[in-house]
Amino acid sequence: MSNMQFESKTVGANVVILKRPPFEAVPITLDFTEVVAGDDGKKVVKAGSPIDADGVVANTGDAIGILLYDVVEDNPQASILKKAYIDTAKAQANCGLTYDAAVKAALPMVVFE
Repeated sequence: MSNMQFESKTVGANVVILKRPPFEAVPITLDFTEVVAGDDGKKVVKAGSPIDADGVVANTGDAIGILLYDVVEDNPQASILKKAYIDTAKAQANCGLTYDAAVKAALPMVVFE
């Protein structure tokens, strides 16, 4: 008989940054090189963060979408919103950024409400 090892993780509820349907998202792999680890030692990119083509948080005109859910370094696969109605207050509060005007201009199919 073998001894099975496992790791237990507690996962919180996802923050919903969408104001209403419909939405379209595309997959992307995030780059955690510049992400600073939190107090728990884990690197997390928060939902609502504007993401560029390299998978990096970019509150600039280089943004190609808005991160749909929080993503951890252990599993860097993510979905970014290309067309959506965003609850701007919730999204900005969750990611800790105030969207730059260039982000909004770069994402004409994302409505910030």
